[in-house]
Amino acid sequence: MGRGRIRTNTIRAHLTLGFGAILLLNCLSAAIGYASLQRLRTVSQTHLEHAAQARELSLELNTHFLMARRAADHYLDSWQVANSGTSAQDFVSANQEHLAEVRENLRELHTLEVYIPNLKDQLLLLESHFDNYESAFMVITERIGQDGSRYEIHQRLQQELTSLTTDPSLVKNEQIPQLLWDLMAREQAYINTGDQQYVSDVRASLEQLTQALNRADRDSTITALDDVLQNYVANLNELLLLDQQVQVNRIIAESIHQEIALIIDAIGTVSETMTTQARAELARTAQQSNAALLATAISALLLTVGASIWLSRRIMLPLGELADASEHIARGDLNQTLALSGSDEFTAVANAFNKMVGQLRQTLDTLEREVTERTQALTATNQTLQIQTRSLEETLQKLHHSEENYRSLVDHLQAGVVVHAPDTAIVLANPTAGTLLNISPLKMLGLTAHEPSWPLVDEFGVPLPLEEYPVHQVLNSRRPLSNQVLGILRADRGDCLWVLVNAYPIFDTQGQLTQAVVTFTDITDRKLAEESLRHRALHDALTGLPNRTLLIERLNHALHKSKRYSDQQFAVVFIDLDRFKVINDSLGHMTGDQLLIQVAQTLMKHVRDSDTVARLGGDEFVILLEQIVNLQEVIHVVERIQSDFKTPLQLSDQTIFTSASIGIAVSNPAYTNGAEILRDADNAMYCAKAKGHSGYAVFDPAMHQSAIQLFELETSLRQAINRQDFMLHYQPIVSADGQQLLGFEALVRWLHGERGIVPPGEFIPLAEETGLIIPLSQWILHQACQQMAAWCRQFPAAQHLKISVNIAAGQFQTPDFSHQLDALLAETCLPAHNLKLEVTESLLLAHVEVVLKTLSDLKQRGIDISIDDFGTGYSSLSYLSRFPIQTLKIDRSFVNPLGAQDDDTSIVEAIIHIAASLGMTVIAEGVETVAQQTRLQTLGCDAIQGYLIAPPLAASEATSLIGQYLSRLNNF
Repeated sequence: MGRGRIRTNTIRAHLTLGFGAILLLNCLSAAIGYASLQRLRTVSQTHLEHAAQARELSLELNTHFLMARRAADHYLDSWQVANSGTSAQDFVSANQEHLAEVRENLRELHTLEVYIPNLKDQLLLLESHFDNYESAFMVITERIGQDGSRYEIHQRLQQELTSLTTDPSLVKNEQIPQLLWDLMAREQAYINTGDQQYVSDVRASLEQLTQALNRADRDSTITALDDVLQNYVANLNELLLLDQQVQVNRIIAESIHQEIALIIDAIGTVSETMTTQARAELARTAQQSNAALLATAISALLLTVGASIWLSRRIMLPLGELADASEHIARGDLNQTLALSGSDEFTAVANAFNKMVGQLRQTLDTLEREVTERTQALTATNQTLQIQTRSLEETLQKLHHSEENYRSLVDHLQAGVVVHAPDTAIVLANPTAGTLLNISPLKMLGLTAHEPSWPLVDEFGVPLPLEEYPVHQVLNSRRPLSNQVLGILRADRGDCLWVLVNAYPIFDTQGQLTQAVVTFTDITDRKLAEESLRHRALHDALTGLPNRTLLIERLNHALHKSKRYSDQQFAVVFIDLDRFKVINDSLGHMTGDQLLIQVAQTLMKHVRDSDTVARLGGDEFVILLEQIVNLQEVIHVVERIQSDFKTPLQLSDQTIFTSASIGIAVSNPAYTNGAEILRDADNAMYCAKAKGHSGYAVFDPAMHQSAIQLFELETSLRQAINRQDFMLHYQPIVSADGQQLLGFEALVRWLHGERGIVPPGEFIPLAEETGLIIPLSQWILHQACQQMAAWCRQFPAAQHLKISVNIAAGQFQTPDFSHQLDALLAETCLPAHNLKLEVTESLLLAHVEVVLKTLSDLKQRGIDISIDDFGTGYSSLSYLSRFPIQTLKIDRSFVNPLGAQDDDTSIVEAIIHIAASLGMTVIAEGVETVAQQTRLQTLGCDAIQGYLIAPPLAASEATSLIGQYLSRLNNF
């Protein structure tokens, strides 16, 4: 080989090869990182652009729809004075233009369906709502256009009335012109204000005018005035009907707008979800890139370690042999040779070394032969001295090697090591100790533990006395210290570093204590993990408040303290939110969770740092007020909390009003544990809830007795369901004029063995709370169907009657409810059209799709559905239009005020108009007076039930009532 070429078996070639491989691996790592970052930027940018575009389009769509609504409102506000004018048509045109913009926004959103999940369904529902809105608005504009001419006729009639008031023939009758002027004034007031009160005034003026005309002498003027008034009344009725239709259209438009707002919010939520997913993709890509880079780094490290080991063998071993041979030669041992083979540089050096040693040996042999005679006397002495010298050198080498190993071991320990002299002065400290104690190891040398520069605390954070420092304990007791957990305060960071401390003494051969070694092992992560686990085990995950377990601990601690110190009294405040389940079912669990978080924050504002606010679960909260002076102090806190609850909350674009029922229990020596006082506060809360929402009650022993009675009542109710100790009463439902019997509502009564008949209001809520309402409802449904089938067989002419049965939510939501009804109707031989099921508004809002399918199945079977107590829940007009509902039942709370002098019929009238527009019938509950019946009949109510007709009747009494109605029908 020539000198200009590098041989592959030389040391330089090996070094070139090893470092080249490391460089190549680093380049590969950089390429992987760059490719990962490029992929991350492309994917995340695409998702974020789609999400932003969807959000922008949904907001633009909402803006255009609001402008369309504004134009429609302007038109409906001005139709009476501008129904055929240019401005009214401009409003209609503006409405159509904005709706066209809405359609364009929908078309652009459709292009994003491929990128955004579930967007297609939301857009189809939006298009359906827009179609409904546009159809309703066009219908009302056409109706206004058709009937607007009548309003013009009404103006001409007003002009005729004005001319009649100046007719000379009426001058002799002073009352008639005055009444005409009064009529026109009230009619003009209605047109100017739109107040329905003026409609009643107009009709009263018409009635007075009619009476005056009847008393007046009949002549041509009076006859002409009669004709004019008849036309006036007809056109006035048409005008009022058209105005009512305009108001209904406004209600429908508002409902559709609320639904559209919810869908647009849902699209916004999906966009935010996509943004979150893009960020998650970004994190995953970053993790993948980090993993690739880590793998590359580990590979480079392994390659470097391997190259180091290999180079060590190729370079360090020959150097070691060369150094060892040199030492032997330096000591006079010329028999040492290097046995290296190969063709590298070390082999050439070894050959030269062996040749030099051989030449030196020959020279020495010649010299030894010349001086042998003169050195024979000293040979034995020299050999002995040589042996002793060699032994001493080996001993020193071993001692030096042992000291280096000890120092290296201490310096590389993961635990901190500090060695103290008997006077506590530090003689050795490794780098880990310097890191843990925040002092340089060199600066630690010579420091004593009499005034330590690193303050220590125990596990509870209490400063450690100087005599309990580990070094003092070991020096004083001369015994080891094992596994003591201590904290090192770090003033610069304001926190504490937790370490596991071990210490032991070192004695010399005479038993004297020469050193004390203290080791520190960092366990901060483990300590924080333990504290985190304990926090999660003792705190509520949603609100972060203490849970029941931690509350009981603190209650027991407060109870022990109050027994030990008589002035350390405390109180427990039990808080339960009113109607929280309704909010959860109607607005969703996410809104319910936000409400619970807001309530927790509100409660925390009214307590001190020494007090405890805990969440037991659901909507139940407990406050532990410690070191109270008297009960009035607790009541003051409770009243402040209830005052805050009266302020409405804004959650998820919803305004929510909430209240709470609160129970108070004050500590006394009779309590043996915290659970007892918590139980009594709970009982007081239930008493407050029974008195009405947003109240509080202080516990007394009678409440505990009441709770026991409630438990006994629950036990009796379970036994009664097993024995079927119930009976049904039937309250008739008749037409609004009371002439036709339409059916009955089945009402359950409990025949208690000791108490007699228990009112439904006492045991039905208990049955709903305990889940017993499902078997009870099944029994009621079976008995009602059986009785109705018996009436149909007994009275062939009563085939049109319907039996109404209230259905519990749990029973209605069972998967096979429809099949259970089929089996029941087949068993009792009752036709499906004779059965009507009554459900609550909250049931419709829970699991909408499942409820809609069940209602559709029932409608196909011919079973009617009625909404009970309509108007007291959270119904939406859109839900009413979606569900196959046949009947609305007006709650008795809306019926009670009817018939009074200043009664307000707006709610009842609105419900009747809504039902009529949706093709439903209306039944009013709780009708007790003839005035109420008359008022309902005037408003257009279809049917009534209540004590005016009959109270709930036994089966035999209901049978007699059916016979009476059928006899009356036959007489007609």
